[in-house]
Amino acid sequence: MRQISIHTERDQYYPGEQVSGYALVSTNKEFTCNRITLKAQGKEYTHYQAGKVHVSETHEVLSKEMTIYEEGVVSLGDTRLDFEFNLPGSIPPTHVGFRGSIQYDVEAVVEISRAIDTKSKTNLIVATRPPQYIPEPDSGLQPIRREKEQLLVELPTDIIRPNRDFDVRVCVRERPRIKGVRVEIHRREDVVCRGNKLDSKVLITDKRIPIADSDWDRWIDEAVHFDWGTVTPFVAKLIKTSLVLKVVMEIGLAIDPSIEIPLKVSGEKMKDETHSDSVDLDLDW
Repeated sequence: MRQISIHTERDQYYPGEQVSGYALVSTNKEFTCNRITLKAQGKEYTHYQAGKVHVSETHEVLSKEMTIYEEGVVSLGDTRLDFEFNLPGSIPPTHVGFRGSIQYDVEAVVEISRAIDTKSKTNLIVATRPPQYIPEPDSGLQPIRREKEQLLVELPTDIIRPNRDFDVRVCVRERPRIKGVRVEIHRREDVVCRGNKLDSKVLITDKRIPIADSDWDRWIDEAVHFDWGTVTPFVAKLIKTSLVLKVVMEIGLAIDPSIEIPLKVSGEKMKDETHSDSVDLDLDW
């Protein structure tokens, strides 16, 4: 019996951090190996279906290999082999989306002459770093307003901040068969695959506002609670994610008009931070 397993000190890491852990070789009989290597890999992957043809594209975002045991005899029982390596500071986070994914793993390989190499692989989770702080807007700025058919939407700001509700104002002009208004926040995924640009949306949170006859032509204020910690936007070579506010007017027996507004995400303000620029996610692919 020859087995190898991989153990990391933490469940997840940020870009730029040091990954440390150990590989454990277990055997009921000593054996000679050429070497034992550790490989850290990361791949960005996008795909879509074009008729019967499946189109995909892959981009390597991480590739590291190191020797953690030189040629020699591995003793009976368990042998612990410590390792550590640094993640690049620019790599994107782990991501699983509709048309794209970013996956990382660490693999240990026991190379043996005239025998099948013993291998083990484990996933490595790379977390998104908190976004930069976006300063509070000038109090003299006008609110953001959008209008479509009988639906009006107004935002005091398009910035989502930690531990705060997101304020939305809606106004509905009288129209037959209006049932209510839905306020939704979506994660938008934009991907590039073999020169094709595709997008999809996933609903993160929503809130329904019932509309009564007394609500016509008046502003209704709502606060949407949203924890962006697990869906912080990022930009990679093939995949970009962002947050979008979608306000939908529900109408029976008709197409529901909707308004979409891109959102920005701000991190916490540090005590010694006087100013910071927001991250521009609008890459020209």
